[in-house]
Amino acid sequence: MLSSKARYGLRAMAVLGRSFRDGELVAVEHIAREQEIPVKFLEATLTELRKRGLLRSRRGPAGGYALTRAPQEISLAEIIRTLDGPFAPTPCARTKEPQQCDGCADMDTCTVRPMMREVRDAMAAVLERQTVADLMKQGARHAGRKVR
Repeated sequence: MLSSKARYGLRAMAVLGRSFRDGELVAVEHIAREQEIPVKFLEATLTELRKRGLLRSRRGPAGGYALTRAPQEISLAEIIRTLDGPFAPTPCARTKEPQQCDGCADMDTCTVRPMMREVRDAMAAVLERQTVADLMKQGARHAGRKVR
């Protein structure tokens, strides 16, 4: 399940994607107001995305955030992994540093682990091929407007 941070991050990235072509910075307050996200929470979320190299920022009255790459080049998987970590539904299903689940006698013979790895792989496959541009298109469809 996605955290609030990841959901807010995806929504903010879609807003920033709309301004990418113009190269303008978008103020945190603007995104927060438009998406009904608490400013402090959004600032922390955008800072994480900036540290990962997905956003650039500038402080001050004319400051704000902008994408570092085109919306069609940023996968939803990249955003979610940055904000939530691995997609694995259980610790043993992680691709990096799998860990035995509580109450499991043996990770290698666990009957649940293969299914959870399949779930992880399916989720990753979908989110790797979906991009910020796809989010923007979905948002435009729901709002009845065209995306440039």
